[in-house]
Amino acid sequence: MNLQISVVAATLNEMDNIEIFLDEVEKQLAGYTFEIIIVDDNSRDGTKEYLAKRMADDEHLRVIENAIRVGMLGSLKMGIDRANGEYCIVMDADLQHPPEVISRIIDKLQHGCDIVVGSRYTDGGSAGDRNSYRAILSIGAQYMAYAILPSSRLTTDPMSGLFGFRMSLNHDFNHRNRFRLTDMGAKILLIILAENRKSRVCDIGYQFRDRERGKSKIVNGTSFLKRYISELLDAFIIDREWARR
Repeated sequence: MNLQISVVAATLNEMDNIEIFLDEVEKQLAGYTFEIIIVDDNSRDGTKEYLAKRMADDEHLRVIENAIRVGMLGSLKMGIDRANGEYCIVMDADLQHPPEVISRIIDKLQHGCDIVVGSRYTDGGSAGDRNSYRAILSIGAQYMAYAILPSSRLTTDPMSGLFGFRMSLNHDFNHRNRFRLTDMGAKILLIILAENRKSRVCDIGYQFRDRERGKSKIVNGTSFLKRYISELLDAFIIDREWARR
C-alpha cells in the first residue's frame, strides 16, 4: 500500500521528549499508512540509542543518524529527501508543536491546499508565554522575511517550523548554499515557499507550547540573526530563480 503520510522531525538531545512525541504522533496517525522519519543530529543524551532500539520494533519509524552535527536545516533536508509519503509534515520533536494539529493539516491537504502552515498569528493561534526579547526577535525576523522574500507573504507565519505539503511540489535541496551559515539555520519553510510561489498556501492556527522537559536549543540573538540572515538571503536567491521558471 502506498504511504499516505511522512512525518519528518530532527532531534538533538531530546531524550526527555522523544518517546512521548513518537507515541502521540502515532496515535494521531492511526488509520493512515505512514512513516515517521527522525534525523538525529548526533545526540549525546541517549536519544539516538533509544531511537535505534525502538526502530527495531516499530515498523513506522525510520531513523537517520548524523555522524557529526549538521544543524536543524541540514537535518530536515535529509529527512524530507528520504520521505515517501503523498504528504509530508514537518514538526519539532520537543512537543512545542502539538501532535493534535496533524489531523487538521492532513484535512487541509486533502481538500485542495498545497502547503499548510501551522500559524501562531492567525485565528486560533498563539505564540505562547514567551518573553519580550524572544517576541521582538521573532516578529522582527518575520517582517524581514516579508520585506525581502515575496513568497513568504503567502502565510501569516513564515517562521513556522510546523507545516505540511504535497510531496509532488518542488522540494529541491540540491542547490548550492551561497552563505556559510545557511544549513545551521532552521527555517526550511522559507525554501519550500520560495520554490512554490504559485501554490495554494493555507494557514491553521495552533497554540505554541512552552517546553516542559529538556533544554531549549534556542541560540542567542547575535547567532540567531547571523544564521537567519544567511538562510533568508539564500531563500531570496532561490525565490528569484524559481520565479523565472
